[in-house]
Amino acid sequence: MCCAEFLVKYILFFVNLLFTIAGIALIALGIAVLVQTNEILDLIPVNINAIPISVIVLGSVIFVIAFFGCCGAIRESRCLLTMYFICMAILAAGKIYLATVIFNGLNTIQGTVEGWVDTAFANENLRKTFHVLETLFECCGTTGADSYVGIYPITPPSCCASGVEVCNDELAFGGCRIRLGSYFERFGEIIGGVLIGVIIVELVAMLFGMFMCWAVSNNRKRRY
Repeated sequence: MCCAEFLVKYILFFVNLLFTIAGIALIALGIAVLVQTNEILDLIPVNINAIPISVIVLGSVIFVIAFFGCCGAIRESRCLLTMYFICMAILAAGKIYLATVIFNGLNTIQGTVEGWVDTAFANENLRKTFHVLETLFECCGTTGADSYVGIYPITPPSCCASGVEVCNDELAFGGCRIRLGSYFERFGEIIGGVLIGVIIVELVAMLFGMFMCWAVSNNRKRRY
C-alpha cells in the first residue's frame, strides 16, 4: 500500500467515525425535541412530531452508513466500500433536498407558529395544555401577561418562573408567539446548518471511498 492509499484509508476511517458521532448527535437532538413537543401536541393542528422523527431516522441512517464506511476502510472490503459509496450518494441527494425544504420553510415558520398559538389560546378547552406550554417554553399568553386581561383576575402562575410566589405583569415572561416562533426557527437553522456541513464532508468522503475502492481492486489485480 502506497502512502496516498494509507492516508486515504485512515482519513476515510476517521471521517466516518465523526459521521457516526454526528449520527448519534442527530438522534439525541431529535429525541430531545420529540419529548418537548409531545407536551403540546393538542395545541398544534399538524403532526409536528414528523420533524424530530425524521431527524431521528436520518441520524440512524447516517450512523449505519458511517459504520459501513469505517469497516470498509479498515478491512479494505470492496463490497462494503461500494455499498458505502452508493448509500452516501443517495443520502447526500436526500439531505440536499431536505436542507432546501428547511431553509425555504424558515421564511414562513414564524407566521405559521403565530397562527397556531393564537388559535390554541382562543380555545378554552386547551387552556390547561396552553399553561403547560407556557411553563415548558417560559412564555406567557400570545403577546405577554396582557393576553389574560379579562380572562383571569390575576396573571396565571405558568407565566412566571417556578420560584415566584405571586405572578404579576412585571415578572411575567414574554409572549408565546415570538418565543415559539424563534424556537422552531432556531431549530430549523441548526438542522439546516448541520445538514450543509454534513453534505460537504459527505461529498469528500464519497471521493475518498471511490479512490479506496479503486485502490483495493488495483491491489488485488497486482496480486494475481
